[in-house]
Amino acid sequence: MLTNKQDAEKKENSTTLTPGIAWFSLHAGHICLGKKPVESDFERLKSLGVTHIATVQTSEEHAPVIRDNSVAAGLEWLWVPFVHPSSESPTEDTHLHQYLHELSQMLTEGAKIYLHCDGSQHRCSLLFYALCHYCRVPSSSAYNALHSFGASAANNLKRSELTWAAELGHIAPKM
Repeated sequence: MLTNKQDAEKKENSTTLTPGIAWFSLHAGHICLGKKPVESDFERLKSLGVTHIATVQTSEEHAPVIRDNSVAAGLEWLWVPFVHPSSESPTEDTHLHQYLHELSQMLTEGAKIYLHCDGSQHRCSLLFYALCHYCRVPSSSAYNALHSFGASAANNLKRSELTWAAELGHIAPKM
């Protein structure tokens, strides 16, 4: 049995305290940004219409736990393991191009994707911005969409990071 303190902490850490999800329409699907879900969030996310969880974390950040909870709740799961947005590795860029393609394809097929990283939402915000550019959304519209997920999603990003994400989306090959 949970104590009041444990129950309060569990509620405080939950991503689903809000009654709904702020969706952004892209292709035939929808995407949103959120905090890293805890175990009690997955069924709630599914009840809010989420069909896919996209995890922008490394295995050291417990991505396999997110996968297991997603699958147990009947949600599709995509792992996007990248650590830092200004990677100098062409291999990492190639992987990121593939993830952009996969996310775009899911959205074309009507998916409702919950995109998350850690509590800062830094990496998932950049990936969302890159995805918008991959899908040919203009920078001003992509930035406004980023703001629609909350001021911290956009305001905590450096101009150089936004430029990197926009370029990543533009140069990614359309498969």
